[in-house]
Amino acid sequence: MRDDFSLTTKELLAKRVAYRCSNPECRHVTSGPQTDPDKAVNIGVAAHITAASAGGPRFDPTMTSDARQGIENGIWLCQSCAKLVDNDPVRYAVDVLHLWKKLAETTAIRELESSSSEYPGDKFAKLESTMPDMFNEMRNDLTAYPLSREFVILKKSWTYWAKGNELVYYFEDHPELENKLLILENHGLIREITYNNVSRYIIAEELASYLMRQ
Repeated sequence: MRDDFSLTTKELLAKRVAYRCSNPECRHVTSGPQTDPDKAVNIGVAAHITAASAGGPRFDPTMTSDARQGIENGIWLCQSCAKLVDNDPVRYAVDVLHLWKKLAETTAIRELESSSSEYPGDKFAKLESTMPDMFNEMRNDLTAYPLSREFVILKKSWTYWAKGNELVYYFEDHPELENKLLILENHGLIREITYNNVSRYIIAEELASYLMRQ
């Protein structure tokens, strides 16, 4: 027996992400007009994060029926991405889909609140999906130290005499750390100010604002 979503839950999942696919690499619009003025086209799917029935992708036997068909277990995707995540449940695990959902909803509310139609919410969602641990640590740091903007990158074995007000990120905690920082730098979200042979950066206000509003 399948624990399917109600129509109300399906509609709410779609509305909470502005009818866009929640995959940050897709973000395709899933609803639009049909030729018939009384109808609309829908290519969106209210997908289960953990399967609706035994044997399905990411099925969790410990979940109750109510939880399995609850909105917390749903994610709005286009048909292509819904097929993609169910065909490779190891790659698209439960925590990945929950992150997609959170980022999609965050993007939707930021776009609602923004006075500009050019607000780059999708850019942040895509970046965070590629380096969630890095964004999460930076978010926690800026929440604790909201006036901090400067950070250095180090190995834990190094001895470093800090100035006392900079944040620190370690190579051991973030695989490909230098590549991740290069991507952020290419987007203008951090600026390198290295001196004294220690890699040092400044966080741009655009990134700081995004991180502290989550």
